Amino acid sequence: ILESFGRENVGSMNRYLDHGTYKGYTPFLDSLISVSHAYYDAFANGRKSIEAMPSSLVSVPSLYQPFAVSRYVSNHMKGLAAVLKEEGYQTAFFHGAPNGSMGFNSMSKLLGYDSYYGMTEYGNNADFDGFWGIRDEEFLQFFAHKMSSFQQPFLSTVFTLSSHHPYFIPDKYKAMFPEGKIPLHRSIRYSDYALRRFFKTASQQPWYKNTVFVLTADHSVPAAYHDEYKNGLGDFAIPIIFFTPDHSLPPVQDTRVMQQLNIMPS
Repeated sequence: ILESFGRENVGSMNRYLDHGTYKGYTPFLDSLISVSHAYYDAFANGRKSIEAMPSSLVSVPSLYQPFAVSRYVSNHMKGLAAVLKEEGYQTAFFHGAPNGSMGFNSMSKLLGYDSYYGMTEYGNNADFDGFWGIRDEEFLQFFAHKMSSFQQPFLSTVFTLSSHHPYFIPDKYKAMFPEGKIPLHRSIRYSDYALRRFFKTASQQPWYKNTVFVLTADHSVPAAYHDEYKNGLGDFAIPIIFFTPDHSLPPVQDTRVMQQLNIMPS
């Protein structure tokens, strides 16, 4: 689940923008999309980070308020983690923020995950960004290596954080990733690079070729740059991508309407 990766940022999903010259800010994600089953008309079921977990992992949308703080949060739910645990899967949820941030720790337990890995389990505050948690580059490396200690089969979920306001990126990358049209764009470039490094590491792990990767965003952002996204649809437009390294899912540019609620049953 990629923080604030609204569809507007993804070049390959917006080839018509800027009179066909738009490149976007996600070169690695674009390369992954080219070999994935990718949904080009996909939408979030909320506007906030805390709404993405119930929508994407148990197919429960927000109602009059985020589900995580609603009166229904104590209801019994059978999400993706609970279903796969019955099939013998080990399950784990990862988020690089201080443990307890946004209630993700508690929500992961509610959704049936066996274990939670946050800033405490990461164990090196030197990689703290000073705002939200462990930088995406380092935390995604931790994520990749930790999964290699799991017994197969397993389900693991990671929620990134570097592309969240105030859009911090390490000083060493400021020349590598120039400013975009809005402050978000530079941190999107950085998080996309962190994702590239994650997949490079993951491709060397024993579980890689037997894995279905599902990538989406938690939500879009209200401060869109292009007029095409300054509307009700643009406020919720995100990518949803299914990638299999063994190509058991062939590359498809799917234009059917998709939403986070469809991820679990898919």
